Amino acid sequence: MKKYLFLLVLLLIITPVNLVKADFPVEMEDDLDQQITLAEKPNRIISLAPANTEILFALGLADEIVGVSSYANYPEPATKKEKIGSITEVNLEKVVALKPDLIVASGINRIETIKKLRELGYQVAGFYPQTVNDIFKTIKDIGKLTGKDEEANKLTGKLFVEMSEIMNLVEKKVEEKGRQKIFYEIWSDPLITAGENTFIDDLIEMAGGINIGAYAQGMWPQYSLEKLILENPAVFISSYHSAPQKVTIETIKERRIYQQLKAVKNNRIYLVNQDLVSRAGPRIIEGLREFVKALHPELADEVNKIVEE
Repeated sequence: MKKYLFLLVLLLIITPVNLVKADFPVEMEDDLDQQITLAEKPNRIISLAPANTEILFALGLADEIVGVSSYANYPEPATKKEKIGSITEVNLEKVVALKPDLIVASGINRIETIKKLRELGYQVAGFYPQTVNDIFKTIKDIGKLTGKDEEANKLTGKLFVEMSEIMNLVEKKVEEKGRQKIFYEIWSDPLITAGENTFIDDLIEMAGGINIGAYAQGMWPQYSLEKLILENPAVFISSYHSAPQKVTIETIKERRIYQQLKAVKNNRIYLVNQDLVSRAGPRIIEGLREFVKALHPELADEVNKIVEE
């Protein structure tokens, strides 16, 4: 269960607020090894990725957010913010017009865009969490950059408690019946999954599964049907949005040669809210809950009680 995860996160959670409270100016090295320096608390913030938008709102920065990406759909007020383009195609003219004090970027943004914004003189903080522990750290780092240290500590503390309670339930189940092979479908054609060194892989392991995608090459590998049949996962998880036409359990069952899969034969196909498991933000423990319910349906009521909507 990745015992190191508990130790690292615990160190972050129990750090007294007064020891990490950000007094401006603030200096920080981001995940792209760039030094970020803010002389004053930012009052105009742009988010280039939905996960970071969710973090900013969760920290109480709704008024400071002046621009978000077109995919920002949560929380509901985010849909009313000025759109600065898509995740991959940022409208630089709109960014300039919004006069941001801070731009928060993600690993899913183009590095060329981030470099260009920095060349224009903007403070761009890039975050690329690869584990759940990294997501907690990202929340804390954004809290520090925005003067919301206390809020970040409270949020990560709450998430850590929920995660620990869920993992205690899962650990008992794993001791009873072992781990099950799982395949998580990000896209259906070509078939793409989550590989090693991704927080989705981390979630699957914490949920008590064996992510067969972790044995493929790359973080987001294309997966062959032949390999899928050979690995024969006990559980197959997808989402409504893994194809141009919405996916259903029935359409998965009807796919060519999928009837050979153990997951199909035993009706262990599940659909999850893609945003919960694919965004490195404050709803990540809700994503963990969804994976746990797929692997251990008998725990559904208990994990639903743990995670607050």
